[in-house]
Amino acid sequence: MVDNNKGLKGFFKKIKVEYVILVALLAAALIIFIGLNGKKSDDEASSTVEDYVVLLENKLKNCLSKVKGAGKVDVIISVSSSMKTVFATETVVTNSTKKESPVTVGGKPVVLKEEYPEITGVLIVAEGAANIAVRVDLLNACETFLSVTEDKIQILSMK
Repeated sequence: MVDNNKGLKGFFKKIKVEYVILVALLAAALIIFIGLNGKKSDDEASSTVEDYVVLLENKLKNCLSKVKGAGKVDVIISVSSSMKTVFATETVVTNSTKKESPVTVGGKPVVLKEEYPEITGVLIVAEGAANIAVRVDLLNACETFLSVTEDKIQILSMK
């Protein structure tokens, strides 16, 4: 009985060490996997906003450069934050509580809409901006294209 007991203790000690090592490796792999996925998601969101801003800048630059007298044009657009995603929620109201939970399909939340970031400022530098008529045309075109107010737009003459 004593030999059997020593053999069992040795067996369990060996399993415990291997088990602890295995659990530690799995935990480390899980932490790395979660960390990489979270970082990738942040990078993708940032990239999406940057891509959106670059697309707007290029479209506006292309359009403004066609304005009579504008000449060469450069555009910079500033935005307030990242994109906002609005998810569908289900509200359950009982006697004294109200509980909202996300609606999921196939384990993924249902997206109602994605809101693009708010434009906080536009800088336009144009060769022909010294001419007041060209400046007014550029201002009106930018206001219309981006749906922003005049106070968010600055137009400068290119040197």
